[in-house]
Amino acid sequence: MFSLRSNKLFIKVFRLLFIGIVLISVTFGFIGVTLQKQSILELLHSGAKSLAQSITFVSSDALIIDDNSYLIEFNSEYIRKNEKIKNVIIAKNDNTYFNIKKNSWSYEQTIPSELKQMQTKEESYKILYSDVLKEEVFHYTYPIYFSGISWGWLHLSFDLKEYNERISSMYLQFFYLVLSLTVLFFIIAYYIAKVFSTPIIELNKTVSSVTSDNLDVRVDTLRDDEIGELSHAFNNMISQLSISQRRLKDSHEDLEKRVHERTAEIKLVNKSLEEKSQELSELNKTLDSKVKLEIEKRRKQEEMLLQQSRLAAMGEMVGNIAHQWRQPLNALSIIIQNIALSYQMGKLNENFMQKSVDESIDLTTMMSKTIDDFRHFFMPNKKKEDFLLSKSLNSSLELIGSTFKNYNIEVHKSIDENLFVTGFPNEFAQALLNVLSNAKDALLENKIKMPEVHVALKKEGNKGKIYIRDNAGGIDENILKKVFEPYFTTKEQGKGTGIGLYMSKIIIEQNMKGKIYAKNVENGVEFIIEMPLKTEEIK
Repeated sequence: MFSLRSNKLFIKVFRLLFIGIVLISVTFGFIGVTLQKQSILELLHSGAKSLAQSITFVSSDALIIDDNSYLIEFNSEYIRKNEKIKNVIIAKNDNTYFNIKKNSWSYEQTIPSELKQMQTKEESYKILYSDVLKEEVFHYTYPIYFSGISWGWLHLSFDLKEYNERISSMYLQFFYLVLSLTVLFFIIAYYIAKVFSTPIIELNKTVSSVTSDNLDVRVDTLRDDEIGELSHAFNNMISQLSISQRRLKDSHEDLEKRVHERTAEIKLVNKSLEEKSQELSELNKTLDSKVKLEIEKRRKQEEMLLQQSRLAAMGEMVGNIAHQWRQPLNALSIIIQNIALSYQMGKLNENFMQKSVDESIDLTTMMSKTIDDFRHFFMPNKKKEDFLLSKSLNSSLELIGSTFKNYNIEVHKSIDENLFVTGFPNEFAQALLNVLSNAKDALLENKIKMPEVHVALKKEGNKGKIYIRDNAGGIDENILKKVFEPYFTTKEQGKGTGIGLYMSKIIIEQNMKGKIYAKNVENGVEFIIEMPLKTEEIK
């Protein structure tokens, strides 16, 4: 009887199993810890991104109109109420920085280089030592974009207390788990090593006897598993050993021949694989070039569409101003001609001259007011306010009214004057102007002989509904489903960007919690805008 603990095979098998199992467990544990740390970091990233989007959304108007006092006041109050945020830095494109802490803020002309390197087109985040706070923080950098235009970056620094507590707890759990598994693995390795080494050791003794030309020896291990089958096969092997030796010599020559044939086949296969690999490599290079080329084409197309949208909006505004100015310019021309005629006839006196000057000043004042109306109309609201739906609707109709008259488009109105909502009146009026302009374009494009636009504002339940209907002939049902998608337009190439209705949908549904949709009606299309009314009456 032998001692397992002093047997080399048992020790090797036990050591190999134990170390192998432990290494595999540690590897999976390390992977698990890494993934868990990454998951915790991703949770920080997700929360930081949500906060950054909220801050950016609320600060958007202040950034656009360069209202620095509002930016500082809002962000100072925000981080004082949020215990996790320790520092906010607003980095503008003109290399000016507002460094806002819990109890102070400062205007800086530079920031640490490590933070500046994180100012890229994509968001970035990592754990770093903050030179501003003099401690380690989770830092998140968010690029600020409005309408495809970069306005700078938002830097957020977060406290690592919660992160460190989670990491410490995770390491402690991992330590206890590893300790428990080590004991379990020790027992399992000992049992497996014993089960597998004992019959092999017995078989080794028999082999040693066979190598000493003792072919009478047999393996006495009786088992009903693979080890028992091996012992039985070994006994048969001893019987067949002499026969096998004789056959071995004969088969050696045949084996050598097969090896040469197989080697030749493998060479052919390897050559074919090399050719296929080369073809695949060339294909990958070509595919990569094509993908980059298509991406660049798509980027240029989007830039061109955005530029066309801006030019179209500017052209629409200039066209409306031109129609508003046509009548006063004609009147001003007549006044100037009357002055010249009176002078030629010798009837130019002080009273006539003063009257002509007063009338000219009235006309130029009216033209100046037109410019102010358009300027205020396109000026974004800083915050939500209560306003009359009828006022925004009438404002949009006034701005485009001269254009409608110029093209002989008859407008029919039915407006409820006492419906209040909460939101951004200027942006809402712009959305209405987009829908009205779209109706005008459809009427002109289809060359309608008696063009009409019907506008109605009604109260239905707790909602105010605006109906804008034309008689331009309607839109195909398959296309009607896509009119609010970005870059989709039914107009001729170069005459539409597909941005107007998309921006109207964003303003009404996302910014003001309303709803806009379109449907075909008799002889045309009807756009319906639903807005939740203010519950309390405003006096």
